[in-house]
Amino acid sequence: MLDRWVNIFFSLALVFVFILLGNAQHHNQILLGLFLAALLSITAFILNWLTIDGASSATIFGGFAYGLGGIAGAAVVLAFFISGSVLSKDLISREGFLEKKFRRNGKQVWSNGFWFVLWILIWFLTDIDAFLIGAVTSIATAASDTWATEIGENRLKGKTRLITTGEKVQPGTDGGISFYGTVAALTGAAFIAAVFWFFAIDTMLSTILIIAITGFFGSLIDSYIGARFQNAAYSLPGLSSIGLENMYVSNNFVNWISAGLASVISLILILIIGV
Repeated sequence: MLDRWVNIFFSLALVFVFILLGNAQHHNQILLGLFLAALLSITAFILNWLTIDGASSATIFGGFAYGLGGIAGAAVVLAFFISGSVLSKDLISREGFLEKKFRRNGKQVWSNGFWFVLWILIWFLTDIDAFLIGAVTSIATAASDTWATEIGENRLKGKTRLITTGEKVQPGTDGGISFYGTVAALTGAAFIAAVFWFFAIDTMLSTILIIAITGFFGSLIDSYIGARFQNAAYSLPGLSSIGLENMYVSNNFVNWISAGLASVISLILILIIGV
């Protein structure tokens, strides 16, 4: 249900930008972005990569990525989505390439894409490049976490320790980190930074390093929060009036908060350093 409210909010925001702020070039870019995103989302649905809710969320997500972020924004999102899908342990199964079901739903799409769309929107409205860097950093964090999980947990399993205590745990344990997973996390963040550097114009190397390092740090934040809080329920009596008296910390929430924190850190670094 929450992902549908996010869909409505960002859809209205895109309509607002299209009608009141966009020029002819923006109009063409937004329409093309929505068309291509819808085409790719339908393809992903056919390939069992997305649910119907996931496809609708991905269409809005992709519309922002190219419609407001241009080629660089779209390239970053595609690099994350394709690499994550290819690395997924369920992509190729004994049943065949298209038989195994591992569709991502709307909540999973927005847990990784919410901050990107928000910062892209703010960047478009303010023309402050720091927000664009924050957007890319959020995707670098998502890629870093995805690569660490798929490679460190499902591909190259090694000794895994809990990030909070150093205790040995089984691969796949929330908050567990390993050598292979850590290398994969750094590689994933650097990959997104490199894609952005290739497609963006006049981007400084120091900015790319901030994206890669902060994205990697975001995956460590994800592991720490996962170890401390994931899969637990917390009572919030002060929010009972709006039906949120009990909050369950899911993997989607952990991904969302870690990407947000990493992107905010990159914003602060960009503004302080002035690159």
